[in-house]
Amino acid sequence: MPFWKQPAFMARLCFALLAVGLGALAVMAFMGRNTFDRLDALHGPAEPSVLAAEAPTDWRLYANGEASRLAILLTDENAAWLGLTHGLKSIGVPFTLTRDVAEARRHQVILAYPLLSGRTLDDAGRLALRRHVEEGGTLIATQVLGGGLQDLFGFDSVNESRAHHSLTFEQAPSLDWIAHPHERTVLLGQPDKPESWIGTQVYEGADRVLARFEDGSPALVSGTTAGGGSAYALGFDLGFFILRAHNDRNEQGYRAYANGYEPSVDVWLRWLRALYRQHEPLAVTLGTVPHGKDLAAVVTFDVDYVQSMENLLAYRDLLVRHEVPATFFIQTKYYRDFQDEGFFNDRTLDVLDALVGAGMEIGSHSVSHSDRYASVPLGDGREAYPEYQPRVLAQGDTQGATVLGELRVSRFLLEHLSRAQVASFRPGYLATPPSLPEAMQASGYRFSSSATAGNLTTHLPFRANAQRLYAQETGIYEFPIAVEDEIPPIMDQRVDEAVDLAQSLARYGASYVMLIHPNEIDHKYRFLDEILPRLKPFAWFGTLGQYGAWWAARDRIAVDVRRQGDSLSLTLTAPTSIEGLALTLPSGWQPASTQGIGPLPDGRWLLDQVPAGTLTLTLRQR
Repeated sequence: MPFWKQPAFMARLCFALLAVGLGALAVMAFMGRNTFDRLDALHGPAEPSVLAAEAPTDWRLYANGEASRLAILLTDENAAWLGLTHGLKSIGVPFTLTRDVAEARRHQVILAYPLLSGRTLDDAGRLALRRHVEEGGTLIATQVLGGGLQDLFGFDSVNESRAHHSLTFEQAPSLDWIAHPHERTVLLGQPDKPESWIGTQVYEGADRVLARFEDGSPALVSGTTAGGGSAYALGFDLGFFILRAHNDRNEQGYRAYANGYEPSVDVWLRWLRALYRQHEPLAVTLGTVPHGKDLAAVVTFDVDYVQSMENLLAYRDLLVRHEVPATFFIQTKYYRDFQDEGFFNDRTLDVLDALVGAGMEIGSHSVSHSDRYASVPLGDGREAYPEYQPRVLAQGDTQGATVLGELRVSRFLLEHLSRAQVASFRPGYLATPPSLPEAMQASGYRFSSSATAGNLTTHLPFRANAQRLYAQETGIYEFPIAVEDEIPPIMDQRVDEAVDLAQSLARYGASYVMLIHPNEIDHKYRFLDEILPRLKPFAWFGTLGQYGAWWAARDRIAVDVRRQGDSLSLTLTAPTSIEGLALTLPSGWQPASTQGIGPLPDGRWLLDQVPAGTLTLTLRQR
């Protein structure tokens, strides 16, 4: 009888198959439950996350200030004016909103937005704007469609179009700050995607053209008057353009997704700042980098792999050696699934404490790290550990995850199992649901770094809107990612290019957030070791939380200037204190006293501290 038919062999085979079956059941059970004992005693968070009520932001919140500010004359309050307010806040230009032409005329520089025509402004209003320019004032307008003001702007007629995707600036003394090809030519949409192109206006017969669309037609024109006034007409809705980019809805209207210079939004903000400083004799603008440095640099790590946990202390030691703090976005993965084993465990907690003890920030990188996070349900705001059990079953297949659950549960675990105070969030795969800003706010976060600067076409932080739309702002600030580690070539082969990008951004005080996955200690480690000392001479370094807290305080500062005899009175009103704020003062003026304020090499002035409340400085002529 063959051995495989003998009773003893058959019994052993049956026993082996039974053991394999029981083992498989045990593995399946293991994969479906929490495997780390120290987490078992936790339950939470207990408080629900409640989203703010849906309500458009009232433009009157921004209707205040002295005549030294730029005045936005709002000709349609249903327009995307939040794009202008958020953009001007980012670039440091003080402004006020008004619907009253007479109020706007108190200001030397007026920006009429979104339309200028007989439909949006009556005869008396248009005549008042004409007089403003003829008497030496400055008028900037978007989408000038008529109303008899064409001669003021120096053109004959206007044609509306949807046939343009970019424009190029002409050579002009007022544009001498433009130095890079991506500043000279800026995108309005993706050239290969006509559906991404926005509405434009072509100003025919223009006397002075400052920028042309890609077909050569005039896009930005200007006129002057005998009384020294100036008028500028821009041929598209600038507020909508900025908000569409901030909301990551510009249909890939960029030249480089990451690791490249993509300043299409920033160029327009710098242009508005330049016009304001050129035409407003009392202009004071705010610096964009802490302590007057040229660049705000933030090193961040996305920790979403079991091997990454093994490498964190090596990166901590590197950062400590260079005296640079960093933000570690930690995935709180407390189960095994398709992607990886659970690595948020006892050893993780020891590492987190070691990072916090070295001055590093801990942020959340979600629970499931799902590539489908942008499309999962919002959730009810009551998700809690351990009942919250999302699973990634395969690429493109996630079960049980919600937008709020990923935020709430990860933050709860990180804060209750370490000494961290978690204020910053980054989703896995940079998969960003429309409701992320308001969901973050409801879950206790303040700062997001969830999209690349190329994708957003800005390298400046900005305030985020609810539903990533156009009408309701939130208290969340977004910090675009400049450099990431996954696009070839490997990181230590592109150090020079990364330094070049940093130097381009340093020209206007932009941010430089680096995203690194610490899954190895090789080319990424060498990249940091090489680039940090090269950036240090001109960059400020801090965690995302440190930069975010500084930025949020700066964003709320009100700036006003008044003449008082032979001097100027500069008033800064700050709801919260802020340290290391740089100011650019009116040309030819300086502080009467240098107590608490000192000069910077480029002519700016650095305030040691702006206390909560009101700070008044007296300026005298040099």
